[in-house]
Amino acid sequence: MLFASLLGLGSGVHAALPLEDPVNSRMCVIGGGISAAMESYYAHQDALKKGKKICVTVYEKGGSFIASPGEELSANTACNIVGSLTTDEILSIVPRGSELVEKLSILFSEPGGIRVDDVPGANDSEAALRFKQSVAFYASDPNHNDRTMSLLMLGKKSMGLWQEIYEEGDEELKAIFRASNFHPCHEPSKIDKKMLHDGYRIDLLYGIQDAEKRALKMKADYDSIGYRNCAILTPDEVEALDPFLADFCSDHSYRDPLLGRIWNRDCVALWRPGGCLDSGVFIPKFYDYLKKAMGQYIDGEGKTQDCFQYHFNKEATGVEFASDPKGLRVAGLHFADGTSQVENLTESIVQYVFCPGEAVGTLHSLGFNEPDYAAFAGPSLLLSIPLRDDQIDQYRNFSHCMEVHKEGITLAWQARLRDRSIFIGVAGTKSFYGDKRPKIDEEFAKNRHSVQINMINDVLPEFISLAQGVDTRGKILSEDELSSLVDAAIARRWVGRRAVAYDGYPTLGSLYRGDLKVANARCTTHLGSGGVSFSPGAVFMSRLADQEIQDPFVEKILKYSDSRRTVH
Repeated sequence: MLFASLLGLGSGVHAALPLEDPVNSRMCVIGGGISAAMESYYAHQDALKKGKKICVTVYEKGGSFIASPGEELSANTACNIVGSLTTDEILSIVPRGSELVEKLSILFSEPGGIRVDDVPGANDSEAALRFKQSVAFYASDPNHNDRTMSLLMLGKKSMGLWQEIYEEGDEELKAIFRASNFHPCHEPSKIDKKMLHDGYRIDLLYGIQDAEKRALKMKADYDSIGYRNCAILTPDEVEALDPFLADFCSDHSYRDPLLGRIWNRDCVALWRPGGCLDSGVFIPKFYDYLKKAMGQYIDGEGKTQDCFQYHFNKEATGVEFASDPKGLRVAGLHFADGTSQVENLTESIVQYVFCPGEAVGTLHSLGFNEPDYAAFAGPSLLLSIPLRDDQIDQYRNFSHCMEVHKEGITLAWQARLRDRSIFIGVAGTKSFYGDKRPKIDEEFAKNRHSVQINMINDVLPEFISLAQGVDTRGKILSEDELSSLVDAAIARRWVGRRAVAYDGYPTLGSLYRGDLKVANARCTTHLGSGGVSFSPGAVFMSRLADQEIQDPFVEKILKYSDSRRTVH
């Protein structure tokens, strides 16, 4: 309850204030992803606590929540991935110092590699060169371990906030969470019995030299921040917890005469804290819910307006600045479609929150300070395998979430019965793209989607066999076979970006233009691969930037996430 108590907030969205009540404050959010959703949610919560009404307008550059064929980049990232709720997801992108140099010398398709060769400017644009230089300098920073530990702790707090939002929400909000496959990450309610969907899950590591050593290192990280029930699982334990992993256990273990069934040397299973959220389902439903919860007001012309408004195809390309006795402030926005939104100076100052997500360099391009940044491309593959009526009961209890690790690859993973189909969603594996946008027909996306479909077949061959109409156990699927699933509308390929700063830390709180603080603007961005997991915690921290909070942990997070930070 740290953040909630600091802000004096509960987590449930309550009934909207009456239509006649005046609007006391306004907020504009630039970017329409998961962080923008949390910003809108907590702004409304804060206003309700004070008995006031707030109006929130969200501007999203994309055209829809779900990308249409041929427009894979039109939707925001969180709507096209399957969120893994973990404390450490944000740590998985930026290699440090010499490790980055080494990985950039290796093609993405080789173990440990992140370099692409077929994208002009990905490795030598100005932004890419500055990022690599800053990462190299950052390698000598003595505070690496402290930064890492603070992020793990922030992740743990964010896990608690996700759970609080659900538990303190009304029935309509809880129904949205359930429909979105929400499973929180927390200590198990039953210590003496391992159960799926009770705060912990199974993560699989295979094709990795010394896999158990890797898993034990992960366990040590979770132990260090207070999780007490991590354990290495035997093949028999995995199969008992999740019978749908029986094929995987059989393929990656052998029977010892004395010890029973044990993993092959390159494979292991870890029982660790973790949950999930199908953010593609959650975000549209959550925004609809906010619109209803925030209610309406009567404007100056006597017209009824929604207090919460969400606008697609509104890419902010410029910021109007103004000065007054309180200092520098944002006075309006300019958009790519040629329109502008300029404040009426007689009204109260609007708060601007920038949540650009995957759009690396947005803060810099709009005239704010921004730490050296880069994009890492990441693909997702979403399968929906239709079932016959007689198969529904057979798979009614099929539901799991996990991460699946191979050498140089980590896939966030959800699989369950959804809408009379088997839904399997995976997202993960990254490659360095500088400030460029990945495209679905580039080698990275084509190769990584091939890797993803084959990893799904390694773990759940029963369902790929069902999709293909032939037995695929032990088979390596070709790109043509994946294409056939796409043509049959069983598979959907997508590739997008994760925006990161040079130190892998999020950028939160106050914004600056040169040496001047911008009085009515702040940001919540650079969450990398931890956007879904970390969004509640990151938003809470960002909101605390303008408050007088005497808390060492908060002060540390805001110091490390300062938008002015640099190593030059």
